[in-house]
Amino acid sequence: MESLDFTPFGFTPTESLVYEALLERGPSSGYRLSKAISIARANTYQALNGLVAKGAAVAGEETPRVFRAVAPDALLALVARGQARQLDRLERQLRDRGSAGEPAIVPIRGERELQELVLRTAARAAGPVSFLGTERQISQLLPVWRKRAADGADTELWVAGARPKGFPLTIKGTVDADALERHFGAPATILLAPGATVLATAREGSLSGYWSSDPILRGAASACLAALTA
Repeated sequence: MESLDFTPFGFTPTESLVYEALLERGPSSGYRLSKAISIARANTYQALNGLVAKGAAVAGEETPRVFRAVAPDALLALVARGQARQLDRLERQLRDRGSAGEPAIVPIRGERELQELVLRTAARAAGPVSFLGTERQISQLLPVWRKRAADGADTELWVAGARPKGFPLTIKGTVDADALERHFGAPATILLAPGATVLATAREGSLSGYWSSDPILRGAASACLAALTA
């Protein structure tokens, strides 16, 4: 099994090791844990205190103190929240510098990357946004569609396949799944926003695509969406 590595998210290598050991061994004192994983007691306690400070572990009031790892899902939520805050801060800083620069193409690998890029692109778009995706994708992104609706922002939602029942927002229309197959050779997702587009396809359970600010790709995506929804 691959070892846990939280170093890209602000944890030290020792904190990653100690968190994994807490998960595997259950509640432990620093002394017992240092013996079990064969690292210096001082380094173990430093890592444990770091995990507690970051919300990845909790410490009891007993003597000696017993440390417990938070559940993996909870840690993932903490990391995701921290990453979102850092991205929000960077986005504000970059927005203050204006929009000058060359167009770019950013590869997308996987559903999580697609969802994050669609969400951020749609959320910050000041002008009209059009989105074509599956019912599941549209539902997963419901918070951003609700916010745009509350702000009165022009938003068109198109569903690949049958129109969903009971969806809380207006669906502009549906697109025949076979038509998408003819255009892209696979189920496809399209987002159009001012200055950016997202194109992605899912083949054999593997999703890939591109986010791009290139006006040529955006024009091609716009023409394709217009043809599919005509």
